[in-house]
Amino acid sequence: MVPASINTYLRPYQRDGVQFFWDLYHEGRGGILGDDMGLVCKTIQVISLLSAIMKKHGDVRDIDRRRNYVSKLQDGPEWRKHRTLPPANDVWPTCLIIAPSSVVPNWEREFQTWGYFEVGCYTGSPTYREEVLTDFKMGRLDVIITSFDLARRDISLLDELAWSTIIVDEVHRVKNPRSKITLAYNQFECMRRFGLTGTAIQNSYNELWTIVDWTNPGKLGTSKQWKGYVVKPLTVGQSATATEEERTKALTVAIIVRDKLLPKFFKRRTKDIIKHQLPAKTDEVVFCPLTVKQIAVYKRILAMEAVQNIIRKDESCECGSQKKRKDCCYPFGKGDILKFMSILIKISNHLALILPGDTILIINQTIRHRELSEFAFAGQTVPKFGPSMLQPSFCGKWSVLDTLLKEWRKDRSNKVLIFTKSVKLLDMMEFHLNTHGYGFLKLDGSTNQPERMPMIDRFHQDPDVFIFLISTLAGGTGLNLTGANKVVIFGKHDPKFNPAHDLQAMDRAYRFGQTRDVHVYRLLGAGSIEELIYARQLYKQQQMAIGYQASVQTRYFSGVQGDTSRQGELFGAKNIFKLHEDTLATKLAIERASISELDWALAHLGGKSKKRLKTKDDWMQEADQKGGNEEADLRGLTALLFDDDPPEVDENDIQKTLGAIGVKYSHLNDDVLLPSRIEEERSRNALKEHKRRQQARRKLKDPDDEDSVKMSKTPDPEWPPKRKHHKVPVSPRKQLVSRQRALIELGMIKSPSHLPVFAQSFGRKPIGEQEKILGKLDERAQHHS
Repeated sequence: MVPASINTYLRPYQRDGVQFFWDLYHEGRGGILGDDMGLVCKTIQVISLLSAIMKKHGDVRDIDRRRNYVSKLQDGPEWRKHRTLPPANDVWPTCLIIAPSSVVPNWEREFQTWGYFEVGCYTGSPTYREEVLTDFKMGRLDVIITSFDLARRDISLLDELAWSTIIVDEVHRVKNPRSKITLAYNQFECMRRFGLTGTAIQNSYNELWTIVDWTNPGKLGTSKQWKGYVVKPLTVGQSATATEEERTKALTVAIIVRDKLLPKFFKRRTKDIIKHQLPAKTDEVVFCPLTVKQIAVYKRILAMEAVQNIIRKDESCECGSQKKRKDCCYPFGKGDILKFMSILIKISNHLALILPGDTILIINQTIRHRELSEFAFAGQTVPKFGPSMLQPSFCGKWSVLDTLLKEWRKDRSNKVLIFTKSVKLLDMMEFHLNTHGYGFLKLDGSTNQPERMPMIDRFHQDPDVFIFLISTLAGGTGLNLTGANKVVIFGKHDPKFNPAHDLQAMDRAYRFGQTRDVHVYRLLGAGSIEELIYARQLYKQQQMAIGYQASVQTRYFSGVQGDTSRQGELFGAKNIFKLHEDTLATKLAIERASISELDWALAHLGGKSKKRLKTKDDWMQEADQKGGNEEADLRGLTALLFDDDPPEVDENDIQKTLGAIGVKYSHLNDDVLLPSRIEEERSRNALKEHKRRQQARRKLKDPDDEDSVKMSKTPDPEWPPKRKHHKVPVSPRKQLVSRQRALIELGMIKSPSHLPVFAQSFGRKPIGEQEKILGKLDERAQHHS
């Protein structure tokens, strides 16, 4: 029983989390609490569980309970004779908590807040840590708290101790099966292993297997089996080029994972369960155009011989050896890909980032910066770092950021967080904000821990402090900045394409305690590697939605993660080292997918005839390839995508202002992650067809089946024959064409540039509204029949 002193403060979803832990604990196995980032107090759920299993009263009766018990034992004959004591968990269970070093003090403080626990922190000097272990072995401690690195380094001292349960905070760090941490933590003898994480799927479904396998060794089979039965179907089925069979298999696997597999080991809650207690949040992704100088430097880097060797690594070598270039005359270093990715990220943010700084660096590093700068600014005098910081031509995002800040400063109650991973860029922003007279604070890795809370308090309380500059590396866990209502994430700095950093940053402001609507702006260099990083993050967020919820997502991309034969527009070196100078690649991918869904809906949904003609391959490809002359101007409507006119949409004031300074595209991230009703219907139809075929095959294999016998009997001919009146079912292709014509005639599509806007709007409407629109189209189409 959870003591009343704690239980009275628990929210309903937290009680569910404690119950989840309790059930697994009594079954002798582990599990993962995958609460979304920003949900309050995961620690209180753990403390509630420990209070229950340790039979705490929640009052003074718990003070020094173990120490007093051990003292009595030491007065007994067994101790006096043999100097032995029972295992530490002989009477009351014990717990080891492993957490990031920065939050170990937080855990200790939470235990002091919520009850009377005998806690030891396995940190500090070797002598102190030895004393903590001695206390635990003698049975004097309920809980030991330690850091990731110490638990790994001292695993031989910790693995066989009398733990009743082991809890790992931020267990996604145990996501790589070959990492030292994962190998070490698998040595623990205790099988009641629990993990806490908001990102069990960060980069791939393989990470989920590794984490669950740590909590429940062998319960999900081998890694190879998981890849074959789960990873491959889900990733292939999410490709825009997936066949109906691959889509069907992906949906089937996703539902099995969601309904039958994960509930045994994994409990996830999102902010949807508390959204009624929070204000609104918008997450706008702004594609900022690069300046002419940024584009010129970007192209020079791409033209470098070392970069071209990476791009063309799999081509046949010109020497005639029939080997790949990378294995013959054009090798490249192991670190070259990350090195040049990092350079392109810097160029996408601000050209000054590739210049030698004013501060004294390591000699070799200074030389590399100077050589790179001389190449990047070929034929020109290499600019000085200081003056370059304020050059508008060196950073396309500067004008966007200035526009946002000027707009927000009109209301003096606004408070702004600006996040970036680059400390050098943070210093440049500090200089930039000083020149504009904005009041601000800055928190980075050099900010001492005791200084942080006073800074946060000042940001919340001082009306003259408008902006808080924060390094995402320094301001990750534990920061509560609900005084802010505007958040700017200045670019992408993570070559590993991990979406968690952005989500953690915006959740500093959007959490319990926030009373105002929160507006997030992610600034990306349009056409650059930053746009690719965002596209991959979008892909991974879709994977998370599919893996957790079996969500049916729009298929924006054709690439398949982990499949070198299906890299599409997302994966492989050619996509990394590519500049989309004149096209908005993400915009086109989203629009193509939306129009593809609209075409399918026009061809298959609603209508008078329920019976459809089946096609072996994807009907859209067939329609585009085999369309007749009479429908050439309407076929698929996909040709209209290549009209580069901006969509005619209603914009708010900030969007209009951004458009005036050259921003051609932005979208709400949450909108592109919404479940697709059209894809869901398409998958459902494919699943029904799959089951129908399976039943038909079974009947053919079983001649004794009554239904198959009935089917095999030829009915006696009827005489005189009756004249049958029936309509020939309308083919999907003909229905597509007639409805497309009706769309234009009714004015629902006003221009080529309006098509993607209508397609996206149609896809988000409830099924009832979609059917009403289709009904109107069918009524109009009757005039042509």
